[in-house]
Order: sequence, then structure tokens, then C-alpha cells
Amino acid sequence: MIERQQGNLRYQQFNHYLQFPELTHSIFTRQGGYSEGQYRALNTSTTLKAGDSIDNVSRNRQLALQTLNLAHYPCVTSWQIHGADVATFDTRDEWRSDWAYPSYYYQSWTPQSIHKADAIITRERGVAIALSFADCTPIMLYDPVEQVIGIAHGGWRGTARGIAAITVAAMERQFGCQPQNIYAGIGPSIGACCYEVSQDVQDLFMGRLSFEDMPTHPHYQELVRESAAFSTKCLPDRESLRIDLWATNRKQLLLAGLLPTHIEVTDTCTCCNTDRFFSHRGERGKTGRFPVIMALSA
Repeated sequence: MIERQQGNLRYQQFNHYLQFPELTHSIFTRQGGYSEGQYRALNTSTTLKAGDSIDNVSRNRQLALQTLNLAHYPCVTSWQIHGADVATFDTRDEWRSDWAYPSYYYQSWTPQSIHKADAIITRERGVAIALSFADCTPIMLYDPVEQVIGIAHGGWRGTARGIAAITVAAMERQFGCQPQNIYAGIGPSIGACCYEVSQDVQDLFMGRLSFEDMPTHPHYQELVRESAAFSTKCLPDRESLRIDLWATNRKQLLLAGLLPTHIEVTDTCTCCNTDRFFSHRGERGKTGRFPVIMALSA
């Protein structure tokens, strides 16, 4: 990955995406926005009841789009629920496209415009897609043959449900993408150095336990089991179980048919770098979310 700076904003880009002039993409750090305190500075997530102010969040979202020269693009997102559902953005459907404006929070929602999903895919041009992160793994996908982009949100729960492979399958099903043509970028998230998990987490990956809601689809259970990358770290008083989300999601993409040379993986742990990225675990839940944005030029 390479890191760029514009003004006081810093953002990262995957090297292998730079060969495609029609594609705009970035993973922003937390640096350079308007938020203060525990949400400093480029926080792009809030609710009406708690968290950062809607004004700060909207200004931060606008700033991110302006930095990428996408301020004139509509921008869509999804309601991330740590599942494995994939939303397909189509201009014929009802979507809220005002992600960067206060109206996103203040104007009425309809059931059709609330898209609960942990991945978005589209081939629409002149529209940005965005998700926000703090420890979960950003997975960016681009098929330059079919001109399809996608972002997936790979926390441990989504990863245990096969979100990376399921997003690739949705690109195949919806747009005829061939996995060997897809380029992927796995971005900054909490690393195995910091991500201690319970035995139940490993049991869910291995199929010894099942989620009570949104269980892993039977078709993906073996893939999830085979992709799981766990290790133990010896602490003074005990052994600590760790999961490597980068390696696990990379393996899922390989099992889905992507070429090894088409997958670029970061090695930046958000929990180790809270000066640069938001980290839910590193900051004990009192933190913001950094944006990940993709768009195809109009």
C-alpha cells in the first residue's frame, strides 16, 4: 500500500489498483477531520442518540469525498450488522445517496432504503460506495473486465459467516464476474498481535458451534473452516487465543477463486496504531470509524 496526504488528511491506496484510471479508492486514516475528543478527527459514523455530532460526521464525510474529487458524486452506504448479506446498488432501486449530508440522518427512512448488509457491490458509474471501520477488516474488490466494484466489512462475525467469499459469489451471480479477474485489497484492521478471542469464536469457525441468528450458510461452512487462521500466544499467566483476520480473509478469497497475485494485504494493526486509525478494542469502544470509499468514474 502507499499512503498519501492532502492537506491534513492522510489516506492509503493499494498499489495494484493504481493501474486502473477509472477506479477511485481510498482507506482513510483518522487524521485530519473535524471531530474532537475520543472521536478525533475524521470520524464518519454516529447515531442520533449517542456519539459524535451529526454536523462533525457530515463535514468529515464531505471532506473525504472532496479529497478524492468525488464531492459531486452521490454516495451510498449500508447498515452494517456483522452478517454476510451483500447489497447490490442499482439506480433503479430505492437507496439513500446523501451519505455525506445531514439529511442522511434527519430525513425520513423507508424500509426499502435501509439496506442491512455488510457488503455493497455495483457497476454503476458516477456513484461512490462507502463503509466505515474500526478494527474490522476492509475488503475492497474490483473486476476491471466487468467493471464492478465492491467493499465488504469483515469483522470476526462476518468472516465466520464467509463474507469475503460470499461477496465474490454475489459479483459472479449479479454481474457475471470471473473470480480470476477480480483484484482484492485487504486493509488495516486489528491484527493477531492484539486480537485475543474466546474459544467460542474458534468453535464457530470450526463448525463446533453455530450462530443463533444468521447462521453460516451450509455451502460456506467448509470454506470458513479451511480458511480460519488461529494461533496461541503464551502470556505470563495463560495461553491467549488469537485470530488473524488478514490471513483468514485472504484464504477465503483464494478459495473463492481469486489469484494470489491479485490480492494485496496490509500489515497495519489498527489496535497498535490508535494515533492513525480508530480501534474499537484499543480504545475500549469509545472511538469513531474511518471511511473506506470506492467509485468508478462517470
